[in-house]
Amino acid sequence: MNPIKIGIGVPSIGRFPPYIAQAAGLFEREHLNVEVVNQKDEEKAVPDIVSGRTPIGTPNAPSLIFSVLEGSDIVIVGGLLNRPAFYLAVDATIATVADLKGKRVGINQPRRMAGMTMLALLRKWGLAIETDLQLVDLGINDRSFEALIEKQIDAALLPPEKAFLAEAQGFRIIADSLSLDCHWVPLATTRRFLRDNRELVTKICAIYRESIALFKTQQKETIAEISRRLPALADKPQVTENCYKIFAELLEPSLKPSLNSISSILKEVALQDPRAKNLDPSSIVEVL
Repeated sequence: MNPIKIGIGVPSIGRFPPYIAQAAGLFEREHLNVEVVNQKDEEKAVPDIVSGRTPIGTPNAPSLIFSVLEGSDIVIVGGLLNRPAFYLAVDATIATVADLKGKRVGINQPRRMAGMTMLALLRKWGLAIETDLQLVDLGINDRSFEALIEKQIDAALLPPEKAFLAEAQGFRIIADSLSLDCHWVPLATTRRFLRDNRELVTKICAIYRESIALFKTQQKETIAEISRRLPALADKPQVTENCYKIFAELLEPSLKPSLNSISSILKEVALQDPRAKNLDPSSIVEVL
């Protein structure tokens, strides 16, 4: 039997449930031959799902929505992270969000989750990107962490893994995105694949739920798997534990996607593509 490929996009801890499932033997128990594919780029997750290369995966929500707007049949079958967890890491001389005025703030592509979240936060904080600060576009391959370490920028919105590493190197964390009710990481497939493999997809969703339960209740084993998969954190036990705690709290145990959080991310996407205003959140979700 050919392996069922699950694409995680990037090796972020919030996308680790299939790794936890492999370590616990959950796929094997269900007689499923699964290959977890780390594309090392979250923007590859959607096209790989649509093309069938990895027919199930965890893209970021904006990419999925932009794909739907272009006519794809990609659909959400689960919600891993119903809100974004990014942290604003800054130079040690910056104490508050107000101190960002006049500073160099890194941003990746606005169509990506981190870039879209950064723009939403700047609006929330009342900072005008045209006049209050200097946004530094770090391109397709986000180099925010590296640029911060190299002092090319003064602030960057980073995922927990990189934010807490930056903090360990002397940078400050002064804000986060946890108050934003915006869908971040769905579990997705295509309607074509779901139509032909509904039992399989339902079984994989059930394994994701079980894996999330193991993630939350087996801290020691989960941290060991995180350290094995992310060598940069292996010798940073406090950073690893901090990351674990964040995702243990945020991973949705029911795997149920929040329609409110999808509605919120649709509004953010609509600022870049007005067609998103006409999308009903429930129209891009298939309840299993």
